Amino acid sequence: MPPGEHPSTKLAPDGADAEREDVTIIDAVALSSLPARSATSLWELSTPAWVVPAAMTCGQLDARFRAGRPADSSSVVVAGPGSQRVGSVQRGRFEQAMSGPYGFGRALLTHRPVTAVADVDGAVLPATASLGEALAAVFGRPADRRYDDLLLRDGDEWRCLPVTSVLEAAASRMAWHASRDALTGLANRGAFFSHLQHLVLAAANEGDVRVGVVFIDLDRLKAVNDTHGHDAGDRLLRSVARRLRAASRPDDLVARLGGDEFAVACRLPETSPGAAARVLQALARRHLDAVRLVDDDLAVGARSTASIGAALSGPRLDDVQVDALVREADVAMYAAKQAGGDRVGPVQRVEPGTAPDGGLARALEAGEVVLHHQPIVSAVDGRVLSTEALVRWQHPRAGLLGADRVLRAAQEEGLSVALDLHVLDLALAEHARRRDHPGTPDLVNVNVSTATLESPTFDEDLLRLLHRHAVPADHLRLELPETASLSAVQAAAPRLHRLARAGVALVVDDMGAGASSLRHLSVFPVQGLKIDRSFVAGMLTRDGDRAVVELLTNLGAGLGLRVTAEGVETAEQARELRRLGVESLQGFHIARPAPADVVFARTPATVPASRCVP
Repeated sequence: MPPGEHPSTKLAPDGADAEREDVTIIDAVALSSLPARSATSLWELSTPAWVVPAAMTCGQLDARFRAGRPADSSSVVVAGPGSQRVGSVQRGRFEQAMSGPYGFGRALLTHRPVTAVADVDGAVLPATASLGEALAAVFGRPADRRYDDLLLRDGDEWRCLPVTSVLEAAASRMAWHASRDALTGLANRGAFFSHLQHLVLAAANEGDVRVGVVFIDLDRLKAVNDTHGHDAGDRLLRSVARRLRAASRPDDLVARLGGDEFAVACRLPETSPGAAARVLQALARRHLDAVRLVDDDLAVGARSTASIGAALSGPRLDDVQVDALVREADVAMYAAKQAGGDRVGPVQRVEPGTAPDGGLARALEAGEVVLHHQPIVSAVDGRVLSTEALVRWQHPRAGLLGADRVLRAAQEEGLSVALDLHVLDLALAEHARRRDHPGTPDLVNVNVSTATLESPTFDEDLLRLLHRHAVPADHLRLELPETASLSAVQAAAPRLHRLARAGVALVVDDMGAGASSLRHLSVFPVQGLKIDRSFVAGMLTRDGDRAVVELLTNLGAGLGLRVTAEGVETAEQARELRRLGVESLQGFHIARPAPADVVFARTPATVPASRCVP
C-alpha cells in the first residue's frame, strides 16, 4: 500500500485533537510507539531515498551526484540482490571521501564498489517507528555519525529522515507538552491564562466581541478518590475532559486548571450585554449536561456532577483584569456549589474599570474569614478530647466557602502565613472565651501550612498569641502538614522544638498521604498522629487501606503517640477502628463542623456511645 493510502492515526495525547489545533508532530516526551505513516508521522517528515545496486562503483555514484541527480537525495541506500539492503551512503560524507586528502580520493575510490564506503551499521527504522525510537537511534550512534540521516523502510520503499527534522519534532512536541495537562491532554493552567489574555487583548482591539469564562468544579472527585481509589478518580477526570471538549465550540479553549477544576475560555459576539450573557449561560449549561452524561466505562459510584459559574467581560476589558474575570467565574461556581451543586450559577459581569475585590487579603481585613469547629472524641467512651478549628470564608456573594477554597486563595496570593496566624488568633481567642464553660474541652487543634513552618518568626508569633489570649501552651495541639518537604522539616525543627518545650503538642496530620511521615516522627517531638481520611474511607473494602490503618495504629502505639482517625463517616468504620486500637475519632459520623456557638451549645462532654463503640 503506498504511503499516502495508510490510515491516519492521531498523534496528540488522548483527546488533545479536540482542541482543533494543527498539531503535526508526534509525542517525543512519552516516546510512545505511535504509527509513523499518518500525515503527521516520521514517514511524512522524510524524503524518498535513492536506491543503488551493490555493483555500482564509487565513480558512477560520484558522476550521478556531480550531475545533480537525484536533486533531493541526501543519502542513498545500497541494495544487494532482491532489494536486500547492504549499507547506506551519506552524500556529504561520500563527496568528502571522493575529494580525499590532497585530491587523490577519486583516484583511489573511482573503481571500487560503493559497498566499500557504505555504512553497514547505519540506523534503519520501520515505517511505523515512533519519534522515541528515532531519538534513541540518533543518540545511540557514535558522535561522529550522530547527524547522519536515518533511514525508514517499508518493504521495497526507502526514505531518508534528516536528524534535524527529528530534533525539531522533539522540540515541538516538548513545547506542546509544556502547555498541556499530562492527565487529560487539555490545556494547562498557564496556557489557559495566556490564551485568555490574548482573547481579552484581541477583544479590546476589535471592539465587537466579549470574552467569557466558564468555571467548572466536579462535585464528587474527592468521594470517588476516597471510595474507589485515585485510579478511578483519574479515569473520571479523563472522561470529563473528553465530554467537555465535545460540548465546546471549535474556537473555545478547554483547560484543566488543577485538581477537579476545569475552565473554558470563549469569544462571544457583542450583540448586547444581555444577549451575550444568555449565550454564555447556554454554553455553561451545555457543559453541565456534558458532565451529567453517563459514561459506561465509569462505575456508578465513580461518576460526578458539577458546579459551574460563568463570567462575562465588558466590551473593552483591560488585560489587567483577566484575573478578575476568572475570579468572578470562580465565585459564581462556589455559589452554585453552596446551593447544592449540579447546577450553573448566574453569569457575573466584569466591566472596564471594575475594581478587584482584593480576594483573601480584603476578606481577612473585613472579618470574612471565620472558624468552624469539629469535635475529636475518644473511641472508647465518646468523651470529647479536643476540637479542630477549620477555616471558612463567609464570602459576601458566594456564601460560605470551604477550607480548600480558602487555602488555595492563600497560596495564590502569598498569604499562607498570614492566614495561619489569623486562624491561630481566632482559635485561641475563642478557646480563651470558652475554656471555663461546661463541655468545652481543654484542647484545641489548629493546622499550619508548610509556608508557616518555614517562617523564621513563627515560634515567636505563636508564643506571643498564646500570651495575648492567656491560653496555656499545653492547650494547643498544632497539626503539621504530613506533605511538607524535607527542607521545610529541617528548617522548622528548631522552632518546633522550642514550641514543644513551651508545652505545645505537635501532631502529624494526614499521616500516610505523603512521603515525609517517618521524617516528621524522627525530627519533631511529635505527640500524636492523624490517619488520613482516604485510608479510613477504604478500610472496609480494600485490604491495602486497612493494612495502612493497622500499620499506623501499631506505629503510634509503639512510639507512645495518640492516634486519631479522620473522616469517620459510618458506625462500621468506628467499630473497626476501635477494634484495631485507634484511640480518637473525628468525622461526620461523630459531628459535622459548625460555628463555635453551635458546636459548644450542642456538644456535651461526651457524644452518644453508639457512635464510638460497638
